[in-house]
Parts: sequence; C-alpha cells; structure tokens
Amino acid sequence: MGSSSDDSIAKNNAYAPVEDRYEMQENGEEEINPADEYLAIRKQLRYPVDKHPNPLLAVLLGLQQYLIMFGPTFAIPVILAPSLCIDDSVVEKGKLLNTMFVVCGLSTLIQIFFGTRLPIIQSGSYIFFGVAAGIAAKNPCQDSYEVTLENGTTVSQTWDPNWHIRMAELQGNLMLASILQMILGGFGLVGFLLRIIGPITITVLVALIGLCLAGVAKNSASQNWGISILMVALITIFSEYLKDVAIPLPYIDLSEGCHVKVVRVKLFSTLSIILSLIIVWSLCAILTATDTLPENDAARVQDLSQRMSEATWFYFPYPGQFGMPRVTLGGFVGMVAGVIGGVIESIGDYYACAKLAGAPPPPKYILNRGILMEGVGCFLSGLCGPGIGVTSYSENIGAIALTKVGSRMVILCSAILMLVIGVLGKVGVFFASMPEPIIGGMYLVMFGVIAAVGISNLQFVDLTSSRNIFIIGISLFTGLVVPMWAEEALKDPETAKSLQTGNEEFDQLVAVVLTGGMIVGAAIACFLDNTIPGTDKERGMTNYKDANKACSDKPLLKKIYYEPGIELLAQRFPMLRKLPFVNN
Repeated sequence: MGSSSDDSIAKNNAYAPVEDRYEMQENGEEEINPADEYLAIRKQLRYPVDKHPNPLLAVLLGLQQYLIMFGPTFAIPVILAPSLCIDDSVVEKGKLLNTMFVVCGLSTLIQIFFGTRLPIIQSGSYIFFGVAAGIAAKNPCQDSYEVTLENGTTVSQTWDPNWHIRMAELQGNLMLASILQMILGGFGLVGFLLRIIGPITITVLVALIGLCLAGVAKNSASQNWGISILMVALITIFSEYLKDVAIPLPYIDLSEGCHVKVVRVKLFSTLSIILSLIIVWSLCAILTATDTLPENDAARVQDLSQRMSEATWFYFPYPGQFGMPRVTLGGFVGMVAGVIGGVIESIGDYYACAKLAGAPPPPKYILNRGILMEGVGCFLSGLCGPGIGVTSYSENIGAIALTKVGSRMVILCSAILMLVIGVLGKVGVFFASMPEPIIGGMYLVMFGVIAAVGISNLQFVDLTSSRNIFIIGISLFTGLVVPMWAEEALKDPETAKSLQTGNEEFDQLVAVVLTGGMIVGAAIACFLDNTIPGTDKERGMTNYKDANKACSDKPLLKKIYYEPGIELLAQRFPMLRKLPFVNN
C-alpha cells in the first residue's frame, strides 16, 4: 500500500511545473537533476534568455555589451597589422577594423537566429595569431618600400603596398579550415573532440595564447612606459577597486506615464577600458599640443586631417576586397589548430551562457548547430577579411552574470550596433590612429587576463596529481621555448637552411608549427593527457559528462532552442531529423 502511494506521488511530481519541481528537489522531495540547476539562476534574472526588455532599455543594454567587446575586438586588427606590414598605415588598419566589426556583427546574428539561439556575441579569436606570425616569419617586413605614384614619381613609404598577398593567405586558409569546422558540427563530430580534449589541453592552449603574445605587448608598451602603465593603472582601478561603485543616472520611465526616475549603474566596471582610453588619449593630446612629449615620441597624437580626408564616410566590406584568397599547407594546418581550439572554447561558453541566461543546458544537436554556424562565421571572415576566425566571447557572458540580463534581444541590438559602426569608414580610421603606448597598456591587461582564463580551467583538474603537474609543466614550458628558438633560427640564414627540405609548402608548415606556441604546447598536452594513465576525475573530464545530462523541462527546452526555419523544413521533410544538428 505504501509503495503504491509513493509511486503516485512520484508520478504527480513528474507532471508538476518545473519551477515547483525544483523547489521539491531543494526540499528533498525529489532527487536533484544537475541539468535543472539553471532554474535557481533563472529566478534571479531580470530578463532571462526568452524575455525581452522594452526597446529603449534593450538598445542601452546592447550598447553596454558592445562596449565590453569593443576593446579586445579593436585590438585584433592592430595586433595583426605588423604581421601584414601595414603598421604605419592608419587608413589600411581602419579598413581591417571596419571589416572586423561587420564580420562579428553578422556572425552574431547568424548564431542568434540559426545557431544556439543563446545570447552569445561572436568576436575575433586570439587563437589564430600563430598563423599570422608564421606568415610574417616566412615574408619578413622591410624597413621601407618604393612606390610609384600616378604622376610617375617614386616615393618611399614604411608599409607594404602589396600587403594583400599576406592577407589573401590568411583568408584562404581560414576558409578551408572553417569548412572542417562546419563538418564537425554538421556531422556531429563534436562529441569525439570532447573525449580527447579535456581541461588540461584547454588550459595549455588558452594560456599560451596570452603568454606567447607577451612580446607584442612589450614592443608596444616600451615605446612609452609611463603612458602604458597609466593605462594599466586606470583599467585596474575602474574594473577592480571601483567595480561595486554605482553611479545614479536619470532615465524616463514610459511604462506608467512619463516619469523621470533614477537608476544606479556600475559604470566603472562596465566601461573600464573605454573610460581609461578616453582619459589617457586626452592626456596624450594635451601633452602633444603643449609639446611636452618629444617630437618622435610614440605617445604623440597624430594629425588626422589628411588621413580623415582620404577615408570615406562609409566603408562596406565585401567578399574578395583584399584579393583572391590563397591556400598553403602550413597556413591551413595552423588555422585547423585554431579552429579546434575555438570549438572547444565555444562549447564551454555555450554551457556557461545557458546557465547564466536561465536556459536549460544545450542538447547535443544545439552544440552541433552552434559549431556549424560558428564555422559559417569563420568562413565569412575568410571571405571578406580580416582572416581571423570568430568564436564566442567569454567576457560578454560574464556581463550577463553581473547585469542579471540574459535576454537574446539585447545581444541582437549589440550585433546591429556592430554593423552600423562597422560601416563608418572615418570611425575606423580614427580608432586606428590610437597612440601605440595606449594600445600597449591594453595589451598588458588583456593578454594577462587571457592567460589567466586558460589557467582557470585547472579548477576542474586534480592538482595534487603528479601526472597532471608533469603534463601541464612540460607542455607550457615547451610551448614557450620552441617558438623562441624557431624565431631566432628562421632569421639566421645558416640555421634556416638546415631546416629546409626543398619543399616550399612543407617548409612553411614546419615554420608555422614551430613558431606557434599554442600549437606546440596543446599538441604535447593532448598527446600526454590521452596516453599517460589517469582517471576521468583526475583529468577533469567528468564535468563534460555532468553537463550532458538531460534537462527535465522539455517545453522550456523547446521554447528557447526552437529555430523556426529549420523546424519547418524538418516538418516538411522528416528525413532531415536524422541530421545531427536538427532536433529529432
């Protein structure tokens, strides 16, 4: 009799609303399903993923998300410019900047409408810079270039007028590698990657992205350490010491008539990079106007009147704008390594974003669809430029936790802002003229944070295990040492000749692999982690298994991840249900 009563209660609980069931789980009346833990966060959100604020608030919150991704996204074309030999051309760097924002905006829209449907911003990934370094090592920049003008006069300039050749190689290799990414998502091969690439490999991969860029940060910051350190200090003060200081701001509430109300906003933490940028750039302008800075100081603000006149008001990136893409073996292998790293990073971001935005954990078909559409975004970056793959942006996911706003509509507004600002040609030229020491200060912060984000993955790993300590240590150290040696060796004619096999494509492959610290380190970490005996718990692999547990709220699952276009096609052609990225 008692058994029959217990069965009846369990059956009733199974059909109870999922919020009530979570309370039952908390009270011990029902076993807690780890996949339902997002409900506790959902109750605390102002706007979960499927709820939308009023249009004005959505635009303001979208602007906030745009400002968060602006600094690191802006830095990508600036870091790329020296490898392309256009570091001294503000106009050409402006084109790269405009193209980067347009591609990020389009990729974000694709992810929102056809991908995971989660509030995730797509931005350029620093993982791909190893390939650019390899290309630079093969074709080093010259001190000056002779250019013949239309009137027949020959002049000398410090940037390469044929830089599009280098860009074409980046674009072609990224397009080909992105097809592999689309295959991973389209054929459901993401699960295979998760079985062989765990937190240890991810730690080494992401940490080396930041550590291997230390030389770039040093070169920029050392041009004026005072300005660079001031930039670091201000970012630190705003983002850490003043992060909890809320500034009262008035706004008009139209929900109940027209009333002026006051809202307290944590502006310092939200706009830490932008505020620091405004202050330091203004200081550089003042020091330049008063001739306090020497004539050849890199912190001086340039006269942009001529360059602004050369730039158009509107610049619309288009396929093939930098020439016909080219594919090389070495560049392709480097891009494949970047794509795989981006896939693993994005999968972790999908789970984190879903939880913070009040959504059930994404099912496998959503993971596949997200990676598929991310591959489309990378292909778009290769087709139009700037040849740097896109991936989900973790900082914007962190902003959801701070603002308690996970609405999909907010990210939609942010994507539209990227597109609008991305086509303003003069805006791109203006930001591309930023003094190098200011950029160096941003690098010191951002690259350090990227390395720390990689190291944070060790929270899932047993650090008392000598096995794990050995793998992490040798992988990180080798990933730093080998590129240092390779860069020196490739510059020395005798050593470089000893590394050549006579096959140009294979020689470039060797150069890209050896100069790419993340490729060397991650390859060693992945090999050792899968060959040295160790339990899943010791390796940190059990987290993936827990994340893949089924969610019990099927209606909400369907509501959030429902994609009308794909579902309509699947209803008309049921055989499409067999595809790994379609709900079956």
